[in-house]
This record gives sequence, structure tokens and C-alpha cells, in this order.
Amino acid sequence: MLEERIGKWVERYEENGYLNGSILIASNDNILLNKGFGMSNLEHAVPNKPTTRFRIGSLSKAFTSMAIYQLHEKGKLNIDDCIGKYLSNYPQGDKITIYHCLTNTAGIPNYTSFPDFWSKTMRLPMTLDQLIDSFKHHELNFEPGRRFEYSNSGYTLLTAIIEKISGMSYAAYVQEKICRPLGMNNTGCDDGIEIVSDLASGYSFWEKPIHSEYADLSFPLGAYGLYSTTEDLFLWNQGLKSSQLLNKELMEKMFTTNLSSYASGWMVSEMLGRKCIHHFGDISGYFSDFLRFVDEQVTVIFLSNMNVTPVTHLTEEMARVIFDEHVSLPLSNQPINFTNTELIAGKYYIANEESKILDITLKNSELYLTVPKMYGILYKFKLMPVSHNASETTFVTEMVNEQLIFHYSLSGEIASLEYKDYHDKKYIAHKHL
Repeated sequence: MLEERIGKWVERYEENGYLNGSILIASNDNILLNKGFGMSNLEHAVPNKPTTRFRIGSLSKAFTSMAIYQLHEKGKLNIDDCIGKYLSNYPQGDKITIYHCLTNTAGIPNYTSFPDFWSKTMRLPMTLDQLIDSFKHHELNFEPGRRFEYSNSGYTLLTAIIEKISGMSYAAYVQEKICRPLGMNNTGCDDGIEIVSDLASGYSFWEKPIHSEYADLSFPLGAYGLYSTTEDLFLWNQGLKSSQLLNKELMEKMFTTNLSSYASGWMVSEMLGRKCIHHFGDISGYFSDFLRFVDEQVTVIFLSNMNVTPVTHLTEEMARVIFDEHVSLPLSNQPINFTNTELIAGKYYIANEESKILDITLKNSELYLTVPKMYGILYKFKLMPVSHNASETTFVTEMVNEQLIFHYSLSGEIASLEYKDYHDKKYIAHKHL
């Protein structure tokens, strides 16, 4: 029955081309779905498989956290130590603890939020020391331990501490102390130079799939530099339920929230009325999410190589399917014949959100929607007409599950546009005349 529900959900999303990447769903240690969708590499027509490797972005933080807790267990460091003990000359290093960095409460400005990061810095190679130098002289955003603020900078410092204390590179430590004991043979640290076999290419979207922005991989490391597979992450999930890597007491500490819902490298929050330990990651063309409903023993892992795939929304939808809660399936995107495209084209303003504009344009008699998504970045999707009558026409978007219903007045003009985005949020918009 459960497999049937999952199968029905997957089938509709897959036939619309809305799934890109690999998905693994498990319940009580039984794998219910383990499948690849879409293309790992479009240039060479290589499909995604369960064994395809993906860059996992900030899911890497959980591995960095594990490494720090292991070193704590061995007595090599203490998570309550100040970072100045290990990183000499770090400004305010006597105020910031390792635990502050683990729980994103250190107040260190996040280097990926600096103004020139997207346009310049992320594309250039840097050593770990150079990266630390790029943010260490910035003022703290707040007194350490005062509040939560997500920061890749803190995890960069943890990476440096792991290397200093263990005498190994971060990549070697993760391989030897975490991956090898769990049999995770398809996980590692991507430096962008070594060739990683079976690694999916990362894509973005503008009318069609395109290459994502380039990111140099010399410095993401313990903040967001690992690659893995859904199958390896399932082994990681199993390892986190045992004492193989870390004793039970420290494992509990690692999963205990500090300020807000952030623990150490994981978020712990209520999702669908259940406790969920989770984290998502994104890095240039890749988007991933990992949900662990620990009490129900349900795991959902989705690694995607198409950055516009709304992975975090889809993993929650899958969880709804597993827990037999209501989900609405996408409309079939088989197009009907519709010729009145000129009437539809134009700019539509969302009520009470003047800054959000739905820009619908015409190109080679096809309609396209340009709309901002994550981080305010614009994407452009083809619109496909799926139903039409005198009072309304419904379109769905290519690539992501969005719906646009154009309502007509008695005279045949567009009265309003009802827009449902891929998060199931509904908006009413009006055409700019």
C-alpha cells in the first residue's frame, strides 16, 4: 500500500519531467524507493542512477561536525574550547568556542554572503588560510553565543581545526575516520581538479537546461565541499543510529539544538507534526535534502543536479505520501492547442507584493514565464496550455510544478491571474496595462 502510494506520486512527477537527480526513501531500514531521474550528464546523455555521485553542498557540515565530536571523544580537543587555542592570531579567538562554530552562534560574518562572492570570489581558487584571512578581520555580527546566524565561515574554521589537530587533510580525515568504517565508498571531498567518476554535472535553467555558474572547489571543504550518493548517505544514516563512529552520549549532544532549531551540522525541527533531523545543501547546479524522521524510522534523501528542482518542497511532499497525508498531484502537462497567446503575454503584478512580477513573454509562438526563485535569481520556464474554456485557461510550467490560471471577463479580457508556485503557495496577480 505504501509502495503503491509512493509509486503513484513518483510516476506523475516523473512523467511531467519534474524530478531530476536520485531519490532514496526508506522506512524501518527497508528501502522503498531507490531510483535516478533525468540526466546526470546532458552532453553525453548519461542518465541519473542510484549510484550517481552528486555534490551535496551543506550536507557536508554534518560530516565536519562528526569529525569534531570524534576528536572531542578522543580527548584531542574539547568542543567548549575557544578556537584561539588552535588557531593562533584569530581575532576574538578567546571569545568564540568550537561549539559556537558548530551551532552557527559565533557571530562570524558568512563569507558566502559578502557582496562580491557570487560575482567574483566563488570562481577563484583559494587556500584554506587565504579563505580564513578573507573574513577574520570583519567585525562580529553579534557577541558569540547570543543568537543563531547561519555561517559557512564557522565551518571553515572547524575544517582548519580538524586538519591541525588530526595532522591530516580534511579530505583524508573524512575518508578514513567516517566513510571507510561505514563502507561509504562513493563519498569524498571534491577539489574540482581530481576526476570523480560517475559525478553528475550540475545544471541550471533558462528556457532549457543550461550550465550553472562556475564555483571553484578549492575552498568549500568542510562547509559545503563533499560529494556522495543517495545509497552512501543511507549508510551514513544507519551509522548515525549506532555507536560505530561516536558514543551515544556525544551523538545525543550533536543532535541537541542550541539556539533556534540548529544543532551541530543538523537542524532539528518539527515537520508534519513529527520530529525531523534534517539539512539541505546547494552548490552551483546541485540541490540536496536529507530528512530523518527518527521516531518513525523514515528517511528521505534527494540529491539533484538541477538547481531549480524544488528539492526541499518535494522531500516534504514525499514524507506526506509516506505518512498518508493529503498531497495534490501535478496536472498532466500534455499540451492542448491554444492560439490566443498574444492576449496572455505581459507583465503581471502580484497583489501586495509589488516587487514580485510574473513576466510572460512570447517567443516563436510559445509562452514563457520569467520569475524569481531561491536567492531572488530569475529563471525562465516554458508554459504549456492544458485546459481552456470561455472563462479560463490553465497553463503548467515545464521543469517545475507550477500552475497559472487566467480568468476572463465577459468581454474576453484577462480579469486576473491565479498563480500557484512550486511550494503550493497561491497568488492573485493582475496584468499591468
